[in-house]
Amino acid sequence: MTVNLTLSETSAGYALADTTDLGTVTPGSAIGHQDIFISHDAEVNPITACTIYAVRYAGSNYLGSDADADFTQIMGWGDTLVAGAEISMVADTPWTSGTKFAAGWQYFRNGNGDINNQLTLDEDSIVVGTPAGDGVIPVGGEAHIQIDIDVPAAPGSAGYKAFSTVFAYSATS
Repeated sequence: MTVNLTLSETSAGYALADTTDLGTVTPGSAIGHQDIFISHDAEVNPITACTIYAVRYAGSNYLGSDADADFTQIMGWGDTLVAGAEISMVADTPWTSGTKFAAGWQYFRNGNGDINNQLTLDEDSIVVGTPAGDGVIPVGGEAHIQIDIDVPAAPGSAGYKAFSTVFAYSATS
């Protein structure tokens, strides 16, 4: 039996588009945050080994100049620990729509959230169901994470930038 995963902008919502535009931002500022709710349709066992990591943009029709160079630049922003793509898996309780999480923010950077050093889904992200430990979304459960982009004052190069985030998991039917 196949286990399907749904990533949505709203709790129990419809699936995100393959590409989500996080908006336009000027150097030295942030775009705000993107809510992502993660659920699955497994009926017997939870999904486990849930991890998140960033990779070079994997879609078609890249609007930037060089997807490899742009990804290297974005990860380099995170290496500074003051700018870049960041994620929080510590959902506020209670959470109000439109509100950025207060805690748990960490940058995607070389050695943290890359393909070789994936970030394990924090049990504090579980907003539906009973948390069973890091990396687990229970049957009928849902996780809530947020992603944010802070562009440094001197970003290195201007233009369209994109990266892909991968959500990996293990499921048994």
